[in-house]
Amino acid sequence: MREKDLSIMDTIRPATGQESADWRDQQVAQLAQELTRMQRTFGRARHQYLATARHDVERAAQALISSLAAGGPMRLGSLAAAVQSDPSTVSRQVAGLVRDGYVERRADPDDGRAVVLAVTEAGGQVYREHLRNRDAQYAAMLSGWSSEDIVTFAALLSRFDNEFEQHQANVAQRADAPGAPSTRSGR
Repeated sequence: MREKDLSIMDTIRPATGQESADWRDQQVAQLAQELTRMQRTFGRARHQYLATARHDVERAAQALISSLAAGGPMRLGSLAAAVQSDPSTVSRQVAGLVRDGYVERRADPDDGRAVVLAVTEAGGQVYREHLRNRDAQYAAMLSGWSSEDIVTFAALLSRFDNEFEQHQANVAQRADAPGAPSTRSGR
């Protein structure tokens, strides 16, 4: 690790078993601050990436193409759930992708009355280009990291992602519970 990378560990860690609640709260707050910084950095990087991409697919559309390419053909409701978006929003985005030739509608093989969405060859090319560019960017960024650091970070990040998803599901479940206070603004 570089010296500037140690900011999250600036405070001296108490001996094992001696951690105070205050020390842990400080570390959680520092982690939250670093995650916020990372979100801003990702936002800037996303705009730079889209400006240099050979295709003109926006980020939201790229997420739809990626979900379909990775998950295979699926119904609109499943796609909306996969990208954690409202079905009406996804429907509008899909219409543009169909119009531009990146996605196609097909009869559902399990129920001919229903429709599934699938990437076209052009959509598959966009997806593969996205993966190549993404992987190249991360490889360049992590060129100074050891393989061990990359594996450790990937494992911890996966653990964090899993915990975050479970926490969000629990929050949503509590919000939907009978008698839970309304979270809507009334608009």
